[in-house]
Amino acid sequence: MRTSRRILLYGGRLVLPDRLLEPGWVLIHGETIVEVSAAERLPSADERLDVSGYYVAPGMLDLHIHGSAGVDVLTATADDLHRWARFLLRHGVTRFLPTTVPTDPAQYARVRATLAEYVPEQERDPRAASVLGVHFEGPFVSPRRPGALNPRYFRTFRSLRDVEDLLAWDIPACLFIRMMTLAPEIEGGLALIEELRRRGFRLAIGHSEASFEICEAAAELGVTHVTHFPNALAPLHHRQPGVVGWALLDERATLDLIADGHHLDRRMVALVRKVVGMDRLALISDAIAATGLGDGRYEIWGETIRVVNGRTENAAGALAGSVITLRDAVRHLVQWGIPLPEAMRMATLMPARVLGVAETFGSLEPGKRADVLVLDEQLWPRLVLRDGEIIHLSEESPSQAGAPGPCGMPPISPPRGDG
Repeated sequence: MRTSRRILLYGGRLVLPDRLLEPGWVLIHGETIVEVSAAERLPSADERLDVSGYYVAPGMLDLHIHGSAGVDVLTATADDLHRWARFLLRHGVTRFLPTTVPTDPAQYARVRATLAEYVPEQERDPRAASVLGVHFEGPFVSPRRPGALNPRYFRTFRSLRDVEDLLAWDIPACLFIRMMTLAPEIEGGLALIEELRRRGFRLAIGHSEASFEICEAAAELGVTHVTHFPNALAPLHHRQPGVVGWALLDERATLDLIADGHHLDRRMVALVRKVVGMDRLALISDAIAATGLGDGRYEIWGETIRVVNGRTENAAGALAGSVITLRDAVRHLVQWGIPLPEAMRMATLMPARVLGVAETFGSLEPGKRADVLVLDEQLWPRLVLRDGEIIHLSEESPSQAGAPGPCGMPPISPPRGDG
């Protein structure tokens, strides 16, 4: 049962969307952030935690993730989803969209049944990240840009029969976002966009060779996001700018990136950032079930995927997702010279904006949900709050948070006395 305690985190370096505020404090009442400040006078609270020497950041949102910790959404049971969600929380992800690859209708139905069983019960365990919805990567994508997706299951759109198995995925009494990555140039692509937008889907362009003009038409219908830019898109050409040229030029467009060091060279990240700016970029993991398991050979999506030195590869030699978490992606960006507030914004506020939930999630601001991370210098979570519930990670965090941190920081514990 949730309580309405007032919790104060004070003394830390607050990671705001545009800057670090240090030292600062965050006051939480129940499941809501009620005040964020650097004022010297601390407010009263039922519980005070001195987080001096640590970063305090919003929980991360992963809007494109296929699996982790040996779990893939296509084959997962409700127990598997719970195990996956607990893994993600330990890595700083508090909300996520399990992401499917193209498959047959029967498999989609099994995934839907599993989510319908799991999602209404998930709030019972604050130690697990929360499923916000589902992301369909395909099946309405281009066979000319399949990436690691299986073209056997690709579709075109002629009538509602072609998409009806993906429409009835609402879960009553729950916030449940439905997102789809599609190629607008396929047969019936623009008509499909109109149909899905009427039904409340969030849409993105991906696995596509659409022309600049078709992208403009899709944007007029409300499709302004691009999936794992610029992977699985036709390369930029000086006479055919296509999706890449449109995404860079159209200020309505938002792009998500896989910052694993394999999908994108760090200099390409720098170039895209220079052209687009921080207000249009989000991070995704695109993680697969092998994430967290190390190098090896894994049976995923009906084929063997090899992981060597953190790089995925299927039998055709194509990259097949990643084996990073969002925490890894943020850390890579910081190592590549991007300031922490900007890198963290790309994993928090920007995904929330893409999903249309930025008024509730994605930043340390009064009125938003109390999904909060306390991070050490290596950006390992030492403590997480999800919906205002405190989760100490000292016994299970990969950072071994109960031991002194890499800069000699002690474990977090409630201060003695009144703090």
